[in-house]
Amino acid sequence: MKFQGLFGHLSVPILMVEDSSRVVAVNEAAAKLFKMKVAGLNGQFWAGLDGQLTQIIWKKRLRELDEEGSFSYQTDLVTDDDLLRPVHVEIVRVEEGYLLIHLRNLLAEGIDEADLELLSEDGQVGFWMYNRVDDILYLSPYLRKLVDMPDGQSAHDVAYHFKDRLIPADWERVRPKVKELLLEAGAFNQLIHFTDKQGMKNLRFFAQSSGNALHVTRLFGMVRQENDQVAAENTDAVSAELASFSIDQARDLIFWTRPDGTVSYCNQAALDVLGYAPEEIQGAHAGKFVVGFEEEAVKSWWEGLRRDRTDHRVWEMKDKFGGRHLVDAVVSYLRFGDEEYTVGFCRDVTEETRIGRQRRMIQHSFDHSIDMIVWVGADGNASFVNNAVVNRSGYEQEEIVGQPASNFLPHLSADFWASAKEQLLKGETIKGEVEMKMKSGELLPVFSKTTYLQLEEDEEYLCVYLRDLTRKNNRDTQLGLSYEALNSSQDCILWLDEKYRVQYANTTLLSTIGLKKDDLNGQLYSKIFPELERSSIDEAATRTVTLVTTKKENRQLSLNCSRVDYGKKFFYMLVGRDITALAERQQSLEAANEEINELKTRLEDENITLRQEVGLDYNVNSIVTVSPEYQKVLQQIGRVADVDTTVLITGETGTGKELLARAVHQLSERADAPLIKVNCAALPENLIESELFGHEKGAFTGAVGRKRGRFEMADRGTLFLDEIGELPLDLQSKLLRVLQEDEFERLGGTETIRVDVRLVAATNRNLQAMVRKGKFRADLYYRLNVFPIENMALRDRPDDIPVLVEHFVRKFAKRQNKQITKISSADLRKLKKYSFPGNIRELENLVERAVVLCNSEVLSIPLNVRKEQTNEDSEAFLTFEEMQRRHIIEALVITEGRVTGPNGAGILLGLNDRTLVSKMRKLGIKKIDYIKAFG
Repeated sequence: MKFQGLFGHLSVPILMVEDSSRVVAVNEAAAKLFKMKVAGLNGQFWAGLDGQLTQIIWKKRLRELDEEGSFSYQTDLVTDDDLLRPVHVEIVRVEEGYLLIHLRNLLAEGIDEADLELLSEDGQVGFWMYNRVDDILYLSPYLRKLVDMPDGQSAHDVAYHFKDRLIPADWERVRPKVKELLLEAGAFNQLIHFTDKQGMKNLRFFAQSSGNALHVTRLFGMVRQENDQVAAENTDAVSAELASFSIDQARDLIFWTRPDGTVSYCNQAALDVLGYAPEEIQGAHAGKFVVGFEEEAVKSWWEGLRRDRTDHRVWEMKDKFGGRHLVDAVVSYLRFGDEEYTVGFCRDVTEETRIGRQRRMIQHSFDHSIDMIVWVGADGNASFVNNAVVNRSGYEQEEIVGQPASNFLPHLSADFWASAKEQLLKGETIKGEVEMKMKSGELLPVFSKTTYLQLEEDEEYLCVYLRDLTRKNNRDTQLGLSYEALNSSQDCILWLDEKYRVQYANTTLLSTIGLKKDDLNGQLYSKIFPELERSSIDEAATRTVTLVTTKKENRQLSLNCSRVDYGKKFFYMLVGRDITALAERQQSLEAANEEINELKTRLEDENITLRQEVGLDYNVNSIVTVSPEYQKVLQQIGRVADVDTTVLITGETGTGKELLARAVHQLSERADAPLIKVNCAALPENLIESELFGHEKGAFTGAVGRKRGRFEMADRGTLFLDEIGELPLDLQSKLLRVLQEDEFERLGGTETIRVDVRLVAATNRNLQAMVRKGKFRADLYYRLNVFPIENMALRDRPDDIPVLVEHFVRKFAKRQNKQITKISSADLRKLKKYSFPGNIRELENLVERAVVLCNSEVLSIPLNVRKEQTNEDSEAFLTFEEMQRRHIIEALVITEGRVTGPNGAGILLGLNDRTLVSKMRKLGIKKIDYIKAFG
């Protein structure tokens, strides 16, 4: 096919690959996605360019492609700068041995820019997007206009444009949060104060990031102006704006607490100092961060406040991370009807000394409230309104303060005070839905709460809290639409309370059963599903149940159970789909399947034993990895699997050499034949020959019958010799003959037996060193070392530790019937720093022990059993053997690889040559470990 003539000029990314996944042709558009040249891509393997693909999976997809004719999926491409680009892949076969791959860049997809700009202008919201892979930043025209940003600015220029226009406190809040989004997918929003030529704007900055399992690929969000810009000549408006601004930016710590010691509100400065999120503080007991604020102390402190109305003292506070802070706190007592509060203004005495600022923060806290607050004097005039009233009503402060409150709250008529005073003096709160008259004349529905407050003997006020009901009314409309959608659903839907009583049944379920709503409400669910156990509902299981209708017809439902938390309550939702017809077809298939199973014959006893020994529950998918480095090892497996070449797998103990051997077998043409394993280190020396080649009756004492050897069992399959370095010398020559001649005789026999066996060997020993010492035959070593594969130690592939942990957690949690949903991130960081001398086997044992000890949904994996201490800023604490290993390697680097002699590492370490060589063998030190440092 003339690839360049057909596809070279297209803007659509196209590649042509062989069945082996090797790239044979690529156009410029595809090379651009990889950030590479065309020449750099040619000859590479698609299984290595696709960040989620291995040769094993590629083999499976080839089979699926040949069956279906085409194949498509979503994945991540590995770019030249080691980033992952999300793409959609379509693969078709164009001729025998060749496939055509079409790529679609998912990062480039999204809202059309013209639509985005129109949406930005109409909604008065600025949109932005940052493509991290291509380093492209897009700002909508409205956003550029809002922040006075010219066209053509890079992401770096935009960041410094914002830095110059924001106050330092806002910049220090936003900057680390954006950095966090670049490290891990998440979202945040922040109110910032932006200064331009006209003055200061309050902007709400929204940001969110998304990406893949390894890194973030895209950031996006919007910027919206919160309120109108302040006019410099309007002094009252400036003061109100500064009040709203100051409570957000103040260094003072503000707390509102209740008599039980819980916190009802704290400002941003308090959150910054203490290190908590708002939801972690609000509603929590103040003793969480105030030292000594225990139950008895709270009780006596409140008694003093009720008597003295104020308290001024120095408190010690502790933040989330254990830090201690001394604060000078002025606390005031407030009573709103029967509700008691304290408002505390605290400052760090090491940084601030001006106490007067705290008193002004009471006014600021009212202005910062999301509720609209109005204070009405005994004369019926408004004495105070907060910013929320001004912003929502459209009035200016001077148009409200000092004017009759009934001008904008008609229900506060002249006789309201007289009629309600007696009720209010009893500490009662008057609540109800009323209307607020906007400056535009529109009537706004609000929920009103009115309480009585006496500040001085001659100062009486009504404190009116107003909350906008517009959003609530809209929500009620949405709930009504949702209710209609549930009733029109084709699925049967049932809601239960925590006691398993029916709260709601949709029309589909009622019509199917043949009952009315009143017949079910308040009834136990068992009236509808008598065979369904409560444990299935609690476990959010999916079950097939029988629904008995009033017409005595049995309907089969696939029922999905889930739990929905709503506030402090929870409900169960059961959604069932009618699968009666499907169940009938399934019963027919099961009957046919039983008939087939009865016709199957049992395998011979020897084959059953063989299958158990092979361990068929292993498959190539047992290799769990996301490491790009380990992909190279798997690529070697993919290349050698289809040929009968002898494979030698080396590597440390516990790295999974047997899994690689099984992968070689399962990817080969011999996959349908047996894989026979022999552990040369586990068998006594006098029995190894019998195990490998078999024996005749009477060949030795105890040989009561003929026995087939492992070579005969592996005929037309694969023989895996584990720990081949432990094979005795006299058997090495016999093994070499079998490998060269494909024939042997049983022990005590004369018949020559020919076999067709593919050999895979593995060892954790240095066979070259054993050859030099005469402990391993050189000719056998060269016969085995046709295709060597060095398996990586776990410490060299730290990216795989989190996914291996997750794999083992699922495995052992299922085995132990435990529900584990989260893994301690701090423990994962420690594991990634640990050297793991026992490799994957050590990690698996560590996770299994942690799952056994786990009593919650969050798994903790302690390392103290190994006395390993790690932290984020230091290297992992090494075992004694690892320390010895590294020290010996450093000595060998200094002596340029000389082990013995007057200039060798033995003299430097104070060890005799034989002791040093013995330690090197025990610690698995190979020549490659130290010659790479100076060669």
